[in-house]
Amino acid sequence: MNIDRVLETIFSYSFPSDEKLIEYALGRHGYGGDNGSYGITYPEDLDDFDRANGENIPDGKLEIYCKELDVDVLTIEERHYLQALKSYLANKGKIVDF
Repeated sequence: MNIDRVLETIFSYSFPSDEKLIEYALGRHGYGGDNGSYGITYPEDLDDFDRANGENIPDGKLEIYCKELDVDVLTIEERHYLQALKSYLANKGKIVDF
């Protein structure tokens, strides 16, 4: 699966807005579509219950999922996500520095 294609698809949804994407990235906070079909999860988003059930996201990584593209969960480097988000926003005329 092409990770950049998955990220482009996730960024194309109306939620979260570009401003919220920036806010969430800066705060290292995940998000998901209200129908549960796409989103990202940071290590900090996992709670004690998640960890007790064996869920773990290594530092410096995050998980992405996009059911539209049949992607249940992929673990990727956070820097890859931030670079893709930066490029997506730059293409829309929004310059950010992560």
